Amino acid sequence: MKTINIHNDLKNEIVTNFIEVYDTDYIYIPISDEKYIKKTGNVLKGELVYDDHNNKYYSSISGNILKIINVKSNKYLVIKNNYKEESINSGRARNLDKLTKDKLISNCLDLNIKNMFLSDIKLLYINCIDDDPYVFNKYMYIKNNMKELDEFCECIANLFNIEKVLFVIKNSNNDLLDMYKLNELENSKVNFKLLPDIYPIGNKLLLHDYLIKNNDEKMIELDDLINMVFSIKKNKINTEKYITINGNNIKNPCVINTKKYAFLNNIIKDLKIIDKKYDIFLNSFISGKKLNNNEVIITDDIDAIIINKKCSDDELECINCGLCVEVCPVKINPLVKNDKCIKCGLCNYICPSKIKIYERNQLNEK
Repeated sequence: MKTINIHNDLKNEIVTNFIEVYDTDYIYIPISDEKYIKKTGNVLKGELVYDDHNNKYYSSISGNILKIINVKSNKYLVIKNNYKEESINSGRARNLDKLTKDKLISNCLDLNIKNMFLSDIKLLYINCIDDDPYVFNKYMYIKNNMKELDEFCECIANLFNIEKVLFVIKNSNNDLLDMYKLNELENSKVNFKLLPDIYPIGNKLLLHDYLIKNNDEKMIELDDLINMVFSIKKNKINTEKYITINGNNIKNPCVINTKKYAFLNNIIKDLKIIDKKYDIFLNSFISGKKLNNNEVIITDDIDAIIINKKCSDDELECINCGLCVEVCPVKINPLVKNDKCIKCGLCNYICPSKIKIYERNQLNEK
């Protein structure tokens, strides 16, 4: 497989600007059926407002439930912010020194994580690699919160006799090593593991196959760890979200921390656009969906908005160069629909004829 260092290819710099944006007047909870709405009238921050057994949504603000609206083909429950930050999670943070195995497992919200802790673990990897060259959410969260994450991981390592907990990062993020000198701490079980800066090494399926060699080696996502810190240590629901705003057509790329279910357009209204002609991509400029407008509600699935200068969409005929096959990380022919496709979009990126191979296969699935 041919590998590409897309960061170098794009001359892409690490985003270091971090902004907190909490002043949203309204949030919009996605719903599929009104009968699963759990709350009317006044609502508290962290309170369950919708549960259809597949999805649970908690209010990220305190305020008043107003109405249900339609945005395109989707329904949303509108909540108006009273800016009082009244929270249902009034309990104090837990003392990690008094935490037991049973308490940790019982307070873990994810069934897969619970089952993992019921098995033997010798080595635990935390995937901290953002799965797109323009996205820096995980990098920024670690930069801002590593002390808290380290403390929590030391706790679970001691509780479950885990020999090592390794935060997996890219070589280009090695400034974190200087910032948090974990390897210099005596008897520490937590450290970093550096991997080559090659896309899409952050894909959890590829990374799992790359790292995991034995049954007692496990891997979880950084988001899983963050949710554990909130539910187990902080004793509350995480109601905020890190989102990267980046691309080659904005002057002030940044990572923002904002309320879940806020309207994206209200958050990015102050961005400084370079060229009036641009494309907006959701989550990834390589494999993400191109947006026609900014009508996006921030849910757990939204990681980034990429704003790039508009390029020609004109496709040429395939010249049978084979580059798409060479770069495919799962070693398939991207020109032929295959269930093994991980939707990384490298075939699009490398194609000299600008053929949207990934999109064609997406259409074939429908």
